Amino acid sequence: SHRKCCSCLTGSPGRVLSTYKTSDVQNTTALLLSPDAATLFVGVKNAVLSLDVNCILQYDWTPKHGFRCQTSEKNCANFVRILQFINSTHLYACGNKFSYLLMSWCNFHSSAKGVCPYKGSERNTAVFVGEDGELYTTTTEDYFGSTPVISRHFSKGRNNLNLDTTFKKLSDPTFISSSYIPSEGKVLFFFREEAAEYSYTERFFVSRVAQVCTDDNGGERVLQKSWTTFAKSQLICQTEKQLPFNLLQDIVMMPPADDELPDNTRFYGIFTSQWSTHRSSPTAVCAFTLGSIKAAFSGAYKTYTAETYQREQPNPNSKLGKCGIHNDTDSTLNLVKKTFLTATSVKSEGNKQLLITNEVLYSRITAQTVQAASGHIYTVLYLLTETGLLHKVVLQNNGFHIIEEIQVFKQPQTVKSILLSVTKGVVFVGSSEGVIRVPVSNCSFYSSCAECVLARDPFCGWDLLGKACIPVSDMKPDLSSALVRSKYARPDLLSVVSVQLYRLVMLPCYSSSRQAKVSWRFPNHSTLPQSLYLQHEDGSLIFFVTPSTALEYFCVTEEQGFQQTAAISLKLQTSSRSQTSSSCSGLEPIPVPDLYEDTIMHQKIYYNELVAVSSLLAICLFVIAVGALLWWRKSHNTDPADPECLPAHDVGLSLHLK
Repeated sequence: SHRKCCSCLTGSPGRVLSTYKTSDVQNTTALLLSPDAATLFVGVKNAVLSLDVNCILQYDWTPKHGFRCQTSEKNCANFVRILQFINSTHLYACGNKFSYLLMSWCNFHSSAKGVCPYKGSERNTAVFVGEDGELYTTTTEDYFGSTPVISRHFSKGRNNLNLDTTFKKLSDPTFISSSYIPSEGKVLFFFREEAAEYSYTERFFVSRVAQVCTDDNGGERVLQKSWTTFAKSQLICQTEKQLPFNLLQDIVMMPPADDELPDNTRFYGIFTSQWSTHRSSPTAVCAFTLGSIKAAFSGAYKTYTAETYQREQPNPNSKLGKCGIHNDTDSTLNLVKKTFLTATSVKSEGNKQLLITNEVLYSRITAQTVQAASGHIYTVLYLLTETGLLHKVVLQNNGFHIIEEIQVFKQPQTVKSILLSVTKGVVFVGSSEGVIRVPVSNCSFYSSCAECVLARDPFCGWDLLGKACIPVSDMKPDLSSALVRSKYARPDLLSVVSVQLYRLVMLPCYSSSRQAKVSWRFPNHSTLPQSLYLQHEDGSLIFFVTPSTALEYFCVTEEQGFQQTAAISLKLQTSSRSQTSSSCSGLEPIPVPDLYEDTIMHQKIYYNELVAVSSLLAICLFVIAVGALLWWRKSHNTDPADPECLPAHDVGLSLHLK
């Protein structure tokens, strides 16, 4: 069936995103782009979609009639978790109902089992290697998801392989990603699991990288039809005197530049901490090089003994972790059988985090390199939060810079997939709402040289002749990445906002740079009193509309000495209709967070409370003063010989005599 695509305007200024959605498409869990970047394959609940710019073609893939779910399963649907090309004509799709799918474009069939998980919520990975299409996969092979496996399938002329089960080589893992490294003849697997090598009272998790060699064929007597090259190492995303970011969430491989060695291949990963709380959920991004991973696998190992790894094992002749040892002696393979954890860990590049934040929780990542107008090459990360934001981050020598924050989803949700198309200049994001197509940049949004350059977007440069911010791909000799400091005097922007009296209003102040400092002023440039106004963390202004506050306001953004002013004028509504902008160029007030509404409400009644408290205090002081005076008179009008008080007419005489 065919369904049209639609475009929608998100809450982020300057961004119009295309959305592929249908009423029956739910839980987008896998994305795959064809080699010519013309077709996007999408794995969803009970279906595989084939998308292009104009239409959606859906392949139904519900469980077969007569299929019986496990009694413990509440959802009997088939969730497509993996999409991979086998060759130029066949596509592999991995569901969770005892099946995988081989598709020759429109013709497809289902077959086999044991290479995909039984639970739709379980993460697994897959990668095809070689012309014959051997499948390397990580998943679980039982109904309850308690038996993890790393295996090879579809091998021709040699053995399919699996993990040896004599020793517990994996402990409750969550598989994240897998990558084929042609220069090493290896497949790397990234996951997190419970760490058996640490003796803690509570469960401690670590992030791992594991390897197998593609030339592995299993041993002749020892480790028959099992990996002889399996090894694993811990990934460290931590600095000194800091709790580790020990939970890997997602990772992406960045191939080296043409003039770089394969060892410079980088892996950018998102990490969280198992000690995070609801109020504090720090997220970090760390980079690892292929060279550091190779160094760990070629070093010393720890031997597995009684579910611990206490004894360090030297690496004789560097055979441990080495390819081509499946034909080695039985003694070597017996050593390999129980010695698969490296003694040293893989530390992040520079022993530091590239990015660390407590403000958002990142869940998915993709990356690319970009040559800016200056000629420098930058790495750009695309990070998705679980609240529906896409952060475009450029890595710089002195840290990182968030270029853009794009509102991708309206409702918070867990993102299942993200895919970058460098040739198309698009990031595809899969969610329960459909597939969103996000262009990697929108240079035309920056209307001045200062905005264009201060945005630090390596995709954009300022055209000196055309007086416009244009993509670097349209590079001209007069394209600049430096500020033109002369004649930067952008005229003030005037917007009119319709508001109602005695209502709470939140005026937005948009800035093209996240590094700009935002402040609000009256037209005479005087500051606003904090007793009546609050400034939101995003720069927006919050206050109650009264006859004395229905004024004109200046929003001033400043960065590196450059200022830009936006003038916003309030217009009082005469009707009780909902607030709308009174001009095409105007703004609309945005919703006010409950926290700030409560704060403003408290500020509104502050003066009434102050008057009431002051009045009560004055009454109390008056009562105390009167009582003190009466007590003083009573104590001075008492005869020492007579406990009774003197008559009232004798008081004055007594005082006169004294």
